[in-house]
Amino acid sequence: MKLTIFSRLVIGYFTIFALAMAASIYTIAQLRQLEDITRSILRVDNRLIDLEQKLSDALLSMMRYEKKYIIIKDEALYRQFLLARDDFKAHLKAIMAVPVDDRITELINRITLYHRRYQSLFAEEVKYLRIGRHYPEDTFKRKKDDAVNEMLADLKKLKNYSQTKTYAKIKQLNEAEVKTIRAAVGMTTASLILAVLISTVITVKITRPLSVMKKKTGEIAAGNFGDDLEIASPPEIKELAQAFNSMCSRLREIDKMKSDFFSLMSHELRTPLTTIKEGTNLLMEGLMKKKITEKQKRLLTIITEESDRLIKLVNSLLDLSKMEAGMMVYNFSRTDLAALINKAAREIEPLAETKNIRIEISTDEGLPHVTADTERMLQVLRNLIGNAVKFTSGDGLVRIAARALEREVRVSVSDTGAGIAKEKLNAIFDKFQQDDLTSSNRIKGTGLGLSIVKHIITTHGGRVWVESTLGQGSTFTFVLPV
Repeated sequence: MKLTIFSRLVIGYFTIFALAMAASIYTIAQLRQLEDITRSILRVDNRLIDLEQKLSDALLSMMRYEKKYIIIKDEALYRQFLLARDDFKAHLKAIMAVPVDDRITELINRITLYHRRYQSLFAEEVKYLRIGRHYPEDTFKRKKDDAVNEMLADLKKLKNYSQTKTYAKIKQLNEAEVKTIRAAVGMTTASLILAVLISTVITVKITRPLSVMKKKTGEIAAGNFGDDLEIASPPEIKELAQAFNSMCSRLREIDKMKSDFFSLMSHELRTPLTTIKEGTNLLMEGLMKKKITEKQKRLLTIITEESDRLIKLVNSLLDLSKMEAGMMVYNFSRTDLAALINKAAREIEPLAETKNIRIEISTDEGLPHVTADTERMLQVLRNLIGNAVKFTSGDGLVRIAARALEREVRVSVSDTGAGIAKEKLNAIFDKFQQDDLTSSNRIKGTGLGLSIVKHIITTHGGRVWVESTLGQGSTFTFVLPV
């Protein structure tokens, strides 16, 4: 029996309707999954990260008041220690109230155990101090330090584990969004012949918001939390977008807490490091007047060099924290970029000569001046030229070129070093990202220089990038508006 045209049309419409219903059900299921993952991140993972930060802060406060009390023996300091201890216990109890897996429970149990040990040791030490009785201070200090180090290590593991779970869920969120978009696009394609209006509505109301959210997810994965999403969409997607915005807001707060922590620790480290450096210099000057062995001289030299490297790292952390917080002060003026290039190159020449590396400078005549902060621009050039010399082997070549373009000035620093792997080019400007040469300890670095370079160039309204081929060297280029 042949089907009539009407029957064929009915079957066709029912087929399209069935496809549309199936796709709609699938899309709704994916949207529910997206919402569940987002709520999981907000309710569990972010809570764990927040409590871990509070535990770290409380532990640092305990250590600070404990050390001060041993020196000063002021009961007010001991009471402050007890308050910090109570905060630490309260945060531990709060973590145990969060639904966690066996790995987190194991870490919390270890932290609790070492905290009790640390608290017990200090309490016993306080008894000795109050009655003025002699006790093995070095043994107590060593045991307390061991307990604290174990707690800090476990807190770091807890933070890394929580962050890994968060990123895995964000990745899962992204995959679910991709599947949802594919379902929506497939429904649009299948229904396009006889349902132009339906396909248009679906494209506008579902596909576009999901595409925006997919792009936003990629930005979050790259560490850019940005502004909140403003999406005009059906209630389900709107609720998802609101949950998504809440997640972004929380992640921004966590990122700021991390930056504040680095800034605080850098401030706390800079003074003792400077004291160590100055003390080492004074000790070396005093010993030079006497006869010292080559081993003693070598050890003092190593201490001085490592102190300088740590001070440089602390200063870089402080600069980067200020830049990320938007608190760095810039003094802009019309600047001769060619003169800055020559100055930075002259500063690095002694190091280049020791490695027999030639530095070539090529600048256009009449290179226009740019509006820039002179000191910060010198910092950029020192970083790029210093890296080029550092990662170039003996008898190599470093080229510095400055060219005038239409409404821009382009500066490039090229070397004949080992180059950078293709998969690392996109991340080379991120914090603490270093090439394999650096990570193998053949060349020491902080992993912060290029991140600082990017912040400075971006603040100047420019852009910076790198081109590299393994075995053929690298070229770092930045442009600034004229």
